[in-house]
Amino acid sequence: MRHTLDPEIIQKLDDLTQVQKLTPKGRRDIIVLLDLLEGEYGVSLSSSQANMFISHLTETFRRMDRGEPVSLMQADTAGQIRSFGGSGIVDQMVKDFCRITGNRFPISEEEYLKMYLSSLLSYG
Repeated sequence: MRHTLDPEIIQKLDDLTQVQKLTPKGRRDIIVLLDLLEGEYGVSLSSSQANMFISHLTETFRRMDRGEPVSLMQADTAGQIRSFGGSGIVDQMVKDFCRITGNRFPISEEEYLKMYLSSLLSYG
């Protein structure tokens, strides 16, 4: 399943880890998710998409590590995500990612992760 990530993406992950905005486990988990997206689901991210997604995941992991809750998204936004044509795929992506990495996301973080994945699928 492993493919070669863009060196810019690796550099961003290394930089975030070096300044301790991202833990080594978070770095590995993001690489797993990027591998999963491309290898298993055929979703290739542009450098700018990957950078935005990495920034989102870095903040997600930081909040989880610190026990800082993120509020649930408004019902209409959550409904839009559920009505997205690829929501079954997005649900499976999250399940696969959690199974592989052992991560468990609070429902609010999972909603935001699904929102990002949905947008990547619709614009990718």
